[in-house]
Amino acid sequence: MKNHATRIASIDIFRALTMLLMIFVNDIPALGDTVPHWLHHAAKNEDMLGLSDIVFPCFLFCVGLSIPFAVNSRISKGDSSLQIFAHIAQRTVALLTMGLFSMNSFTETANAIGIASQWLKLISVAAFFMIWNVYPKTEGIAKKIFSALQILGWIILATLALIFAGKPAATEQQTVSGFISIGFSGSAQHVFQYLIIAICAIVPITASFLRNRSILKLLISAAVSIIIFYLFLFKGANAGGLVGLRPGWWQILGLIGWTYFFTAVIFIFTRNRFLPNIIAWIFFTSLCIAANTGLATDMKIAGFIPGNGSFQSFAFSGIIASLLMQNSEGKQKFKKLCSSCLAVAALMFAAATIAHRYFIISKLQETCTWIFYCISISFTLLIFIYWLTDIKNKKSWFNTIKPAGTATLTCYLIPSIWYCIVSLAAVGYPEFMRSGFGGLAKSLVFAFAVTGITWVLGKMKIKLKI
Repeated sequence: MKNHATRIASIDIFRALTMLLMIFVNDIPALGDTVPHWLHHAAKNEDMLGLSDIVFPCFLFCVGLSIPFAVNSRISKGDSSLQIFAHIAQRTVALLTMGLFSMNSFTETANAIGIASQWLKLISVAAFFMIWNVYPKTEGIAKKIFSALQILGWIILATLALIFAGKPAATEQQTVSGFISIGFSGSAQHVFQYLIIAICAIVPITASFLRNRSILKLLISAAVSIIIFYLFLFKGANAGGLVGLRPGWWQILGLIGWTYFFTAVIFIFTRNRFLPNIIAWIFFTSLCIAANTGLATDMKIAGFIPGNGSFQSFAFSGIIASLLMQNSEGKQKFKKLCSSCLAVAALMFAAATIAHRYFIISKLQETCTWIFYCISISFTLLIFIYWLTDIKNKKSWFNTIKPAGTATLTCYLIPSIWYCIVSLAAVGYPEFMRSGFGGLAKSLVFAFAVTGITWVLGKMKIKLKI
């Protein structure tokens, strides 16, 4: 298979559209019943596929689309399987760490130390940018400053965790999300996840040491790894007192991290072969169906993988689409790609229709019906975007939302900064922007404004990359 060094426009555009929609749908819950119900997430037991229920699956589909190109690029540069795995592990740890801090409101801790919770949230996001910003390649004092900022970022996250740990707990203890009071859950599911996090922290250190044999870098990396692992072993508190860091829900970034880890690691072995990747898709989809039927619970395998395979199913469908794209390069082969993608879309739609007889369409329940419908939509959207941009070369319209596709992580974090600032400033939107059409217009303008801010930050050399 050819090495694709250049970016595929349709993948960036697909990712940008999903991120733009993600910001939009995340901003509309406050509008409530004043906007059409289909724009919202469906309730847990509601048999519905709302716009908000489609966006995240499409994003995970984009994650899968990018994996073959990223892995093949590293192989072409001469990276070994260990080096590729180390890179995957580093990205996973970054996403899980950001997910852990993002899902915690800090409210109880902030009240205990007499500070607004929004400040703790802003401080944690500032630490993300210190650690994972794309710093310019330079030497001398500038390089030392950038390294110091990265170390400071880790110190900030560790300090936040220590603040939580240092607060006294109330008398009646109760576990939080499966964590016992000493900070470690003995359940098989949590132990499995802890081991993966430990491996993701250790492997990059080992690979780095084997590469440069620097004892100092080894010690610094080991210290960072201990901090990382400590964050995920934080003890639970009690209902009436402080509630500290806990991965009760991994948040969107954490879920992306878990999805990326399992999918990318498996792809190291399956590579560009269709059959092994299809088998992997079948495995994760079957795991999801087993969770839907209760079989996974009976077999005591439920919960080992966040999402019970549903998220990996989306990512592997993206990998399959990516392989189809790479094997159908050029206008002459577009008909083959089009027929293949539309055939998969039709097959998934038929599977969804059959599955709907037995399972509702539910994102929150992670049903296979939801998976099949969203995969069908993803393949259909991909082939349309590919035709428009890579075949018809209509790419200029993409410039408006380009930062959402090329600086996606930065774009995702900006709204949380904005919400904190608005809350601290105690300002609100005019009445006509709080409901109905005016509210929807405000949310759409906000989504485009976020991409604009992302572009400005990029020009200022502020861009997250993991």
